Amino acid sequence: MIPLYDEKRTRGKIPFATIFLVAVNTVIFFYSLYNLEHFVSFFGFSSSKLFDGQAFSIFTSMFIHGNFWHLLGNMWFLWVFGENLESRLGSLKFLAFYFVCGIGSAVLYALAMSDPSLTAIGASGAISGVLGGYLVLFPKNRIKAYLPPIFFFSLPAVIYIFFWFVYQLFSATQMDSAVAYWGHIGGFIAGLAFVKMFRK
Repeated sequence: MIPLYDEKRTRGKIPFATIFLVAVNTVIFFYSLYNLEHFVSFFGFSSSKLFDGQAFSIFTSMFIHGNFWHLLGNMWFLWVFGENLESRLGSLKFLAFYFVCGIGSAVLYALAMSDPSLTAIGASGAISGVLGGYLVLFPKNRIKAYLPPIFFFSLPAVIYIFFWFVYQLFSATQMDSAVAYWGHIGGFIAGLAFVKMFRK
């Protein structure tokens, strides 16, 4: 299910932090294309880097994407769910919350991965935290969604995010995938746990 928009979007407020994150991620992605393999290797996160003097990769990995569709999917989810959440938290607190969720994502990913050299990249862990925060503060907002090839429907955010989380959990435990599903789950849990600390 692809989220299209929140039917109860905040009007009249410009989501500066969300726009900033989308812009920075996009610029870094296109800049990284000249040597993407190096960017993934150096700036991506793996648990081995925590003890190798490269803990900074927890943060840099949030801005590296493997291809255009990876970037587009992450930025779209950030835009759909970030706007209202930023309005409620305020731009600076939203940014701080975003990075806390990214750290939570990295921690669970590091604990869950048996191979410490496996590298994770992308903003999806932090954005999963945005979904967690959104679930806490806007559970009744309705999300307009699209289910390919032709189905459009509206459902409460609590239902949409529930199905999203079930898919992440199933994928993390059942599927052999290069996607860092445990990172998604870690970010989501961090979002649930910390969003009220950042609320105005």
